[in-house]
Amino acid sequence: MTSFKKALKLYLIPLTTMGVIAPAMAQPVLHKAKSHNRKHVAPTAAAQPASRAPSHVATVPPRQTRTALKAPTTESINVTALRGGSVAAALDEQRRSVGVASVMSREQLEQAPETNLADILTRMPGVSAYSDMGGGQAATGESQYMTIRGLDSSYNAYTLNGERIAPADPSTRAVSFDMLAPYGITSIKVSKSTSADMDGDAIGGAIDIRTPTAFDFAGPYQKITLQGQLNDKAAQIGTQDLGGTGQVEFARRFGKDGRFGIYATGYYSSKGVLADAVAPNTSYSPTLLSQAGVTSLNQASQLSTQQLKYDLFSSSIKRYGGSLALNYKGENQEVYFLGTYGQYNVTMNDNQVSLRGANSGYDANGIYQSADATRGQYFETNDSAQLLTTQKLGGVTRTGDWTVNYDVFNSYGVQSSPNQVEASMYGNTTVNGPFTFDVANTTLPRAVASSAALSQLYNQNSDRFWKTQGRDSQSTADMFGIHADAAYRFHSDILKSIVFGFKVSDTQRQAWHHPYFHDDNNFIYDGPFFGGQNWAYNNAAGPVIGDIPGKNVNAFGGAAGDFRLLDRDWVKNTTVPYKYQNDPNGAGNYTSNDWNANTSRGSEKVYAGFVELNLQAGPVDIHPGFRYEYTDFGGSHWRSNGDDATGEFIKVKQSYGSPLPYLNINWRPSDLSVLRFSVRRSLTRPAFGLVNGATSLTLDSVTNRVISVSQPNPNLRPTTATVFDFSGELYNRHSGVVSASVYYKQIQKFIFTSVSGTSNSSTLGGNVPTNAYTDNGTLYQMPTNGGGASLEGIELNAQQTLYFLPKWLSGFGVNGNITLQHSVAKSNIAGHPNTALPRAPEMMYNLGIFYNHGPMHFDLNYNYIGTQLLSVNSALPDFYLQPTQRLDLSMKYRFGWGLTGTLAMQNLLNTPAYWETMGKGKAYLAYDGSANGAFVQTGRMYLVGLTGQF
Repeated sequence: MTSFKKALKLYLIPLTTMGVIAPAMAQPVLHKAKSHNRKHVAPTAAAQPASRAPSHVATVPPRQTRTALKAPTTESINVTALRGGSVAAALDEQRRSVGVASVMSREQLEQAPETNLADILTRMPGVSAYSDMGGGQAATGESQYMTIRGLDSSYNAYTLNGERIAPADPSTRAVSFDMLAPYGITSIKVSKSTSADMDGDAIGGAIDIRTPTAFDFAGPYQKITLQGQLNDKAAQIGTQDLGGTGQVEFARRFGKDGRFGIYATGYYSSKGVLADAVAPNTSYSPTLLSQAGVTSLNQASQLSTQQLKYDLFSSSIKRYGGSLALNYKGENQEVYFLGTYGQYNVTMNDNQVSLRGANSGYDANGIYQSADATRGQYFETNDSAQLLTTQKLGGVTRTGDWTVNYDVFNSYGVQSSPNQVEASMYGNTTVNGPFTFDVANTTLPRAVASSAALSQLYNQNSDRFWKTQGRDSQSTADMFGIHADAAYRFHSDILKSIVFGFKVSDTQRQAWHHPYFHDDNNFIYDGPFFGGQNWAYNNAAGPVIGDIPGKNVNAFGGAAGDFRLLDRDWVKNTTVPYKYQNDPNGAGNYTSNDWNANTSRGSEKVYAGFVELNLQAGPVDIHPGFRYEYTDFGGSHWRSNGDDATGEFIKVKQSYGSPLPYLNINWRPSDLSVLRFSVRRSLTRPAFGLVNGATSLTLDSVTNRVISVSQPNPNLRPTTATVFDFSGELYNRHSGVVSASVYYKQIQKFIFTSVSGTSNSSTLGGNVPTNAYTDNGTLYQMPTNGGGASLEGIELNAQQTLYFLPKWLSGFGVNGNITLQHSVAKSNIAGHPNTALPRAPEMMYNLGIFYNHGPMHFDLNYNYIGTQLLSVNSALPDFYLQPTQRLDLSMKYRFGWGLTGTLAMQNLLNTPAYWETMGKGKAYLAYDGSANGAFVQTGRMYLVGLTGQF
């Protein structure tokens, strides 16, 4: 205790003598004001939230989107907050929070050059973001999902203006941040320790996104933003490379004393991105004959593959939406409506060249090689359409010592992939080798053979258009709920208030995935449907690749040979007009099993109640609480009868109760320092699709062999955890903070995806035949509950403007944070009992320097997220995501007359967007039998813009 006070004195005294903290400001300056005149008001420490307005607006208290921990009176207490605009206001809210939290202000959001919200939030301590390549998503160059302190994003709670966001993706509880554009947001709070009045399913933490109201602005407000974008990799290859953004904001207060308010914003954003990606196309084998019999590839000193693939993903991304806030604030009554709308559409083409070895084995010297090889080409439309709407209607009533908050809310999310068509092109040309496939350069592996053999292998006109497959898919989540809580203020020295309330929500879920043709079989070009033959892959009837509409480009330094980008409309027109029709002599007759096989529906009801006390003992505030949540899930999914034609919907039910105690303790030895301790219980429910989803499979495009099978597990149980947090925070009045946190999470029954080589199952639903051909290369994935797991870490954070430097140098500032952590988990997989937690990097950090003086501002930030475990394998090395690194620069210049120019550059170091490996090291790219890449690069993005505020 004494040592902490000494450290505090050493930090504060120099700042006081330098004029940073005026002696008169050593304690808060209190004023009285009528409660309806809310300028420059900040609640007391017991009231939790603090001012979070942008630098150009009045400092006003945030809306109580959840719980008011004190009852109001007709007069309020005004507290002089930290100086420095919305950044200081965000720090002020962070300082006054009941638990460990980080808050990002509107000003910080606008300074970041990224155009998607997930990448911006990685600047916060302990927060990381990621994308996967399941649908080519990382090829957009944007992150999609958030993690807090390294736990997978499904372990977090996501709210918009205090109420839950419906997760449309059936495979995860995570919310896709694709629909959440960084426009029209006033602040974002990441709570790393939560309280009883917050949703209990937040083992990782909670992210609350707030949109503005008219009461966040000092007066009439209007703003117009225009921005242009360029992707350098797309410009080099010759695909769509330009884009732009437009946003309009408007706010007004009117009526008696300005009690009514309206805020509205709308935005539209588009951009073009190109990504190149490489990966092995099949599993590895030991390079040396002497090691061919090892039971695990971990035991081999060197590995080889027999297939490589090279992909170019060209994407056109469009975002549009907006928000609306209608408010009334009276003496003792508030009423509000808050609504948001976000649409995210990606039109993506994936063009792929594959080099496929054949007759592979060991030569006379005991080295693995392929006697000959063939070339293939592949095309897929990988479009995505996502939608998110939220509506919230509520109010706050104050009477005497009571404050009552209440609202009804709705969140509706859609995630779809319409008209997904994939085409395969092969020929009858077999090139004699021998061939080896050099993976020594892990980021650009190459085929190795004689120059004559390679020249023949690289020729695109050795392939003809052979067949297509297609599918439509969509999942929806429609959440309705009601919430109310009441706070009663006691007039006592210790017990300050009690808060209690309830929340009920019902989420209706539906997901479907319709293949175009029976069993997702091949639709042959000029085949039986058109009166032709059922052509084999090596005797295709379509045009040679060079005659298909499109254009040739120079890609991969020639490692893939000729590379042609096909015209997507031409490919789609070979297939889409004929979907869901019978092809009896080809793909087969379309059945009820084809239509229903990947369909599931369900309803999840959550009933929650809580109580929380606010105790005060001198400089210590104590918040014990208890929450109880009861989950009732019921649904159904299709199960095939095994006859490849019929089936039935079977029901799945789960229900369980979760008692969740909380304790948050804060010692505030001064107005600018706080020591925190918290302990709580939390849970994470299994995702809808993991319990009640469809069984899906990946087939080899030539042989139709089952490459991988993914199936749900109706016996999954919720993950639970006991979470401990301890932190110390020290602030000054010039937007400065130094903080340190340690945390420990003891987790039970964590959920992870296991991969194992097993036999097929006769119980598999969907389009998987009960007698599907399998071999040792088939991967079966099913989510399972692991055993116990633990996550422990330390988080350090510092931010400071260099105000003490002379003249213009005082505009410089620095910020940095680092999170170091370690996790251990019991996987319950035989032979692989212990592992790290998936998506839990051992290190994350940010380093930044910024400048804000006069008309000039710039911000340079470097972000690093360490190695992450992706999946646990029984016989193979585990799959990992290698570290991601980003260096971004943003510059602004205020011209006057309300005009500000911007120039920004993303990913200055041209680092990869995605790098998946087999094993923790970088020696071997993860192999992938589907159309996805393991090493993905999206290039740099350049942005220029102009903002007018009037």
